[in-house]
Amino acid sequence: MARRKDHTREELADLAIHCGRELVINEGPAALTARNVAKKMGYTAGTLYNLFENIEALIVAINAQTLDSMARRMAPIFLKKQDPETRIRSLCCEYLKFEQDEPQLWKLLFATPIDRESLNEDYHRAAHEVFHPVTETLLPVSGSEEAARQDTKIIWSTLHGICLLQQNHKLDVAENDTAEVLVDRFLSNFLH
Repeated sequence: MARRKDHTREELADLAIHCGRELVINEGPAALTARNVAKKMGYTAGTLYNLFENIEALIVAINAQTLDSMARRMAPIFLKKQDPETRIRSLCCEYLKFEQDEPQLWKLLFATPIDRESLNEDYHRAAHEVFHPVTETLLPVSGSEEAARQDTKIIWSTLHGICLLQQNHKLDVAENDTAEVLVDRFLSNFLH
């Protein structure tokens, strides 16, 4: 086992986040325990609790990185000169791709309950980087900042529900409709 003095506190925190992400990607959110992360790091669980107040704090740190990754994936869409509807459709497609490419990280981010008090400044900054550009895109369609913010939440909530049902194999219980088809139909109704 490595000794604490082998790494700075910041390096240890980064290592814990990296190891936690790998556990989630490979084994799912349920594998994210202090014991598993510490073992993967080569340290004791006590070391992990010296870095993070609790496992929720580690989840929040991992989720902030996941939001950063999502924002990077969406950034090129905002650089294109597109009308708001086309841009929103592109963003929704990218969201669906993100869930399909990173299903376990998506599940940790959106389907794992977290106490609101655990959310920190890094998490709020990362969430803002994802949601604010969408709100700005919707502003001409929605008519006001408040309506655009609410419309952003409605779109993300709908996407979330479709992705969650898809992950749980309940989206096509009665008939086989893809997430993409359902999102396209929703946006056609919502944006007109």
